[in-house]
Amino acid sequence: MGTDGQSQAARGGSAIFAQNLSKSYRIYAKPIHRLWDALFGASRFQEFWAVRNVYLDIPHGSTVGIIGENGAGKSTLLKLLTGITAPTTGTVQVQGRIASLLELGAGFHPEFTGRENIHLNCSILGMSPEEIEERFDKIVAFSELGDFIERPVKTYSSGMYVRLGFSVASSVDPDILIIDEALSVGDEHFRGKCTNKLNEFRERGKTIIFVSHDMGAVKSMCQWVVLMDKGQVLEQGSAEKVADEYLKRAHARGNERLSLINRGSSEYPRWGSGELETTAIEFLDEHGAPTQVLHTARAFTVRIHWRAHKDCAKPVFGIGIYRSDGTYIHGSNHHWRNEPIELAQVKAGEKGVVELRCDFLPMLHGQYYLTTFLYDHSKPAPTPIDHREHAFTFEVLDVRRSQHGLFHLPFQWRVTREFAGAESVAESRS
Repeated sequence: MGTDGQSQAARGGSAIFAQNLSKSYRIYAKPIHRLWDALFGASRFQEFWAVRNVYLDIPHGSTVGIIGENGAGKSTLLKLLTGITAPTTGTVQVQGRIASLLELGAGFHPEFTGRENIHLNCSILGMSPEEIEERFDKIVAFSELGDFIERPVKTYSSGMYVRLGFSVASSVDPDILIIDEALSVGDEHFRGKCTNKLNEFRERGKTIIFVSHDMGAVKSMCQWVVLMDKGQVLEQGSAEKVADEYLKRAHARGNERLSLINRGSSEYPRWGSGELETTAIEFLDEHGAPTQVLHTARAFTVRIHWRAHKDCAKPVFGIGIYRSDGTYIHGSNHHWRNEPIELAQVKAGEKGVVELRCDFLPMLHGQYYLTTFLYDHSKPAPTPIDHREHAFTFEVLDVRRSQHGLFHLPFQWRVTREFAGAESVAESRS
């Protein structure tokens, strides 16, 4: 990880040392072009560099995170480091027994049972039959697969694949453990077990390399983080520094991606009598800048621009916030207040802005959308004037990832300890 990596590798200070590491693939427009190239050397292909000119120097006993957007080259890099894929250019030097958990189901034979796959994978990882028998019960116990261990793995769910894969990879007591994003598939209970196992490895001086989109886990576990984009290393450094750079890039890309989504959102239902029209919707961050990406625990503002085409008595503007899976999160309007805002009579030709400000966004990490309600409350039953389903899509980033679920709750924690006749109190606000 330092500039003197080559000399470190020469004196045995590195668990993994890679330089000028690249991997290219040939992309053919048609399958027949691949055959022509093999037979006649015809160059009807495009060259795609999945990884290019990567330098890594990973000391023994370190925990390294590899982060980046989907398609950045992270998984290909792990395959190069484990020797699954041969590099196009460059070299990789590995010192110590290496075990890996990469793509879901990788290394498993679908027709074999869990038991048979344990024996197969442990053999591939260099364990003797005696070692496998000695550790078999512990592998099964850690996986919690029970009777499923005697069934073909083609019948396993994605979570069961992860349980079996991690149990095998961790059981061989490797010097270097490499993990792709597979753990994100597992349930909360098993992820907790895996985290405990990884912490145990760290305490024993093992080397861990893992890919994750969970910046909270990256910051808490890693001494060093590598940020990749389009197959190249953009930055290497401390977890705090590189993870923050990743979040900045994710914020910018999220804005770009969601801008395209919002510009094409007219496909969603919209109905009403049409006296008033909501003409534009804006989200503003805590600094008042337009955005489609918000942050947990920070302020934000929603602005709904409107125009009146006809006279209208007592229109009421409202919003509904939904999670991307349709879960209803929140609903509000300016009439359901302790001090309601009344729009008694709106005349044709008027225009204006409805603004909602929230000083503390309680929602946690995820993608959400906004539905706008504009209803006529002058009638016994409110009737729609301009109801827009899925009018605006936005994303929430939780930089700290200190809580899980739907909402951030501002708890105050207090821990009291009594020992040797004395008392200590520690308090923390989340």
